[in-house]
Parts: sequence; C-alpha cells; structure tokens
Amino acid sequence: MKTNRRQLLQGAAALWAATTAGLTVSTRAAHAARGERKFLFFFAGGGWDATPLDPKFGEDGISPIDGTDMDPDTWRAEIGNLSWSGGDDRPAMDRFFTRWGNQAALVRGVNVHSAGHESGRQWAMTGTSSSNYPDWPTTLAAFGSGDYPMPHLVFSGPAYPGNQGAALVRGGGGTLLDLIDGSIVTQPDVRTDPFATPADSMMDALVYGRAAQFAASREGLGASRAEDLLGSLERSMELEGRRFEAGLGDTGSTMLDQAIMACEVMRLGLSRCAMVSIPGGWDTHGGNQNVGPQMDNFFDGLHELFEHLASTPGRDAPWLIDEVVVVAASELGRTPRFNGSMGRDHWPYTSMMVAGSGVRGNRVFGQTDDGFIALPVDFETGQRSDSGDIIGTENVGTALLQLGGLDPENHLPGIQPLTGLLR
Repeated sequence: MKTNRRQLLQGAAALWAATTAGLTVSTRAAHAARGERKFLFFFAGGGWDATPLDPKFGEDGISPIDGTDMDPDTWRAEIGNLSWSGGDDRPAMDRFFTRWGNQAALVRGVNVHSAGHESGRQWAMTGTSSSNYPDWPTTLAAFGSGDYPMPHLVFSGPAYPGNQGAALVRGGGGTLLDLIDGSIVTQPDVRTDPFATPADSMMDALVYGRAAQFAASREGLGASRAEDLLGSLERSMELEGRRFEAGLGDTGSTMLDQAIMACEVMRLGLSRCAMVSIPGGWDTHGGNQNVGPQMDNFFDGLHELFEHLASTPGRDAPWLIDEVVVVAASELGRTPRFNGSMGRDHWPYTSMMVAGSGVRGNRVFGQTDDGFIALPVDFETGQRSDSGDIIGTENVGTALLQLGGLDPENHLPGIQPLTGLLR
C-alpha cells in the first residue's frame, strides 16, 4: 500500500481513545487521483482466431491468399486505415468500426511466446513467464497515484496478482456485496452466525485502532504489513457505505452488464481497472463456425459500451470515453490453416485491440505475412521495418503502463513500449 497513509497513523492514539469510549470512528476516505486514466480489459479465454482482426484476402477483397484460410462467406471490410473480415454473421464489427474506428487501434502479429493456454495467458497478461509479476491491470491499479477501495476489480477472466495481491478484488459470482458487508461468513458449508451490527462495528474499530497503534510504533516490514491491513479496513468501510450508490448489489451476468458496472465504479472513483471475460468457445479445434457469431456478440456489446462511455459524464473529463482505455486480448492465436475438422489449432501470434482515452485511433500496428508469421515493425509507426522488432505482449503491456502514467522501466526494465499506440 502507499505510504501516504502515514498521516492517518499519526492520529492513532486519538482514534484508539475514541474506540475504547465506544464512539463512532470515521476514517480518511480513499481518494481516486484526478486525471488518472482508467482501464477496462476484455479477455477471450481459450485463444481467439486473430484473422477477423487481421484478414488475409487478395486484391479483390474476397479471395483468400495462399497461406491462410479465411472463414467461408467473408470478405475484407475497411474504413480509414482499419480492416477486418466482414460477413453476414458479424455485422456488429462493421457497426463498431464505422462508428468508433477513430478511437481504436489494432495490434497485429503479437507474439505471446507460447502455444499453450496457461503460459500464453500469463505472457499476455504480465509480459513474463514468472508468477512474481502482477498483470497489467493490477500493476496500473497498485502503482497509480490514486488510492482506490477496489483498485483492480475482476468480474470474470484471468487475474495475476503477483506480489500486489492487495490491489486485486474478485467481484464475480454475485459475492461482491457479501464480501463487503461480511455476510459471506453465513454462506460456507459450516454456517457461521454473523455478529449484530453494533458488535461488528466495535470489532472493526478495535482491530483498526490496534493496527494503527502497531503501525505507528514500528518500522520496516511490520509497519508495512499493518498499513496494508489498515488499507483493507479503510476500503471495506468506504465500500460498505457506498455500496448502494455504486449498485454493487447487482453486478449483472452479461458481458455488457459487467462492463457498464465496471465503468460506473470507475466513475465513482472506487476502481481504476477492471477485467471482464469475453463469452464464447474460442478454443476452436473442432470447428471455426462459431467465431463469426461470437465476434458479432462481442462487438455488439462493445458498440453499446462505447455509446455509454460517450454519453456518460466522466469523473475528471467531460465524458467517460475521454478517460477510459479499453483493451481486448486473448492468450494465443489460431493456426492460419484449418485442420481436418475445419477448426484451428494453437498459434503463438495473435491480434489485440486498444481503444479510448489517449490511444492513437484509426491505426494498425504490427504485421503478419501470408502465413500469419509476425514481421518486424517500427514501434513508433507500427509499419514493417527490417530494422524493427516483432511486437510481443510485453511491448503492448508496457505501452499501457506508460499510457497509465507509470514508468515501464520500474516494472519491466529494458522492454521497449509500443509507443506508437500513444496519442
């Protein structure tokens, strides 16, 4: 946790006196940093087919090129500098890019350094193969200048807290409000009766006061751990008081429900980052026929989300679209050729999309050849360059850290961010 809590610790004696006297204790509310960008991540578990975002058609825009199979009855659709595979089974892609393409950047030929699910997922989310590193949203939430009650809120999808577990909150499965108000203790296999409200409040105050006293009288690791406990208590107290304002009692079940809820808690200053999974069966070994409808569902929800962002007042900007960054990714790609079941197997190169605040929209970064092998590119222009490098997940992720106001060198030293993404 951040050391700016030290001011609170200086009042530990007074707080303890109030506690022992049975008085109501008020704590310093967590603050969201003004002007700090928020990040909403979407993740397609299983490894999505990247060809809808990196289409391979001939000059006529219909005939597939040698080296890569395209879904039947699809064609190259394009607007501005962007192109994608259009089709009657995915009209929402046309609608989204036509309306919001100026906000969106496509990143192609992203190397996930793996063709396995778990290792690819970790590379995609952390830019490393080590479990010690927190993922991009956790890092952004933990090291930003704000102090959020729920720094990184995971509705669904992957989460890698690394050494920053205090910044990550799991909110899926309908348990978020139960965690906040403590009623989750009544739900395990061995039922536990909850304390009455006065007793519960007194216990909270007692624990808080003792932790504050301990932290005020210690240095080093002991004080740091006590500060972490104080931070958790502060967040819990603030959230319990604001749970109805944020609508936390109903986080919804659809991707769009969860995405809009994520944006609402960001608008209220309760979270900086959130993760939502993209529904569908993306691991398409047995057939690729559902990819188009799944892409259609995703981009339909994305279109509605951007309409919401563009029409909802922001916390620090005129509209939410001016302060929220949307990232869509997956753990790996799929082979350029269909297998015997008209499906696609695992492939280490994929595509991503980054859109919203501070993103250089209507741009494509990265390139693959006719056989869907990534090519080296210039990281500023995104265009093919023999003197450039292949884009890796670590290059995209460190660019997101930079977009979020962090110095990537403090987190993944020596990694070059994909700076062209930044406006």
